[in-house]
Amino acid sequence: MRHFITFISISMGLLIGSAVQAQIAHDLTVFSEKGQEFTLLVNGQAVNEVPGASITAKDINFDYARVVVRFADGTTPDIERKNLQIATPGTGPKVPVATVFAIKEKKGEQVLRFVSRSEKKIQEAPVIIIDR
Repeated sequence: MRHFITFISISMGLLIGSAVQAQIAHDLTVFSEKGQEFTLLVNGQAVNEVPGASITAKDINFDYARVVVRFADGTTPDIERKNLQIATPGTGPKVPVATVFAIKEKKGEQVLRFVSRSEKKIQEAPVIIIDR
């Protein structure tokens, strides 16, 4: 009987872990090198209500997204990227990633430039087995 309960506990832990893993997606961070405040829109939805100089959009379920940076000052033109790649390039298996882009000035205009991409750190819940 104890072996059966242990087996069921492990099986349930693996199933719950798989379900949690399926819900985790990419993170996208955009920051302004000059500290300009902005609102970030991902696929038409505003990520932040209050403008900020560094914004993170969590759990994006798409490998590519339409991203708009709308500056709070009202004079700087918006930055729009119609097909911004968030996921790791290539045809291999996709894992959740944390991607960072910076707003930089180039030839007098604000542009969005890739900074880094790394595998998203996911803290797994430990499986606890009670054997009596």
